Amino acid sequence: MKLAIAVPMKPLDRAKARLRPSLGDTSRRFLALKMLDHVLSTIQASHAAEACGVVSADPTALALAAQYHCERIVEPTPEGYNAAAARASAWAQARHCDALLLLPADLPLLQPEDIQQLAQLAKHHTKTVIIAPNTTQTGTNALLLRPPHIIQTAFGPNSFEKHYLAAQKTGIHPILYEAPTIAQDIDWPDDLSQLPPDHLKLLHS
Repeated sequence: MKLAIAVPMKPLDRAKARLRPSLGDTSRRFLALKMLDHVLSTIQASHAAEACGVVSADPTALALAAQYHCERIVEPTPEGYNAAAARASAWAQARHCDALLLLPADLPLLQPEDIQQLAQLAKHHTKTVIIAPNTTQTGTNALLLRPPHIIQTAFGPNSFEKHYLAAQKTGIHPILYEAPTIAQDIDWPDDLSQLPPDHLKLLHS
């Protein structure tokens, strides 16, 4: 199985807007870039991807992608997460990849083993949808699609349920991957307490 992994990334000046009550603009920008760096380094350490790409209109995010030998999937203007996911799907198909794993850029606890296990689950099915829910089981913190266009993505409010139902409508029983390392994202001020020490140190430096 050839697996493509794509990470959609908002422009850094728009990233993590819901953290504004706790973090200033500079700190939010640094945190967003630090979390993207962690996700890309984890992808690299997993050795699971045939191709890796970052979908963004942000030059700094795209430059970081190049440092990790990930392809720069350039958005001329920010188009939203689902449009970025569609762009990633077209990219994966153009590279003749069998499957696409979409990962958010804000998973500070993500481990190489998470990516390896997601890939392993997909290998047993020619058609599958694998969903990793967030801690509240409302959002989607990873979505593996085999083939890459098997469903249209529905990131946003209640995306976990929407992706689950979309898979069922294609006749597929979706697979759930649940692990604390992938379930924890950083969306709200209360989530900041879950950051690793090196991320917290960055915010207070």
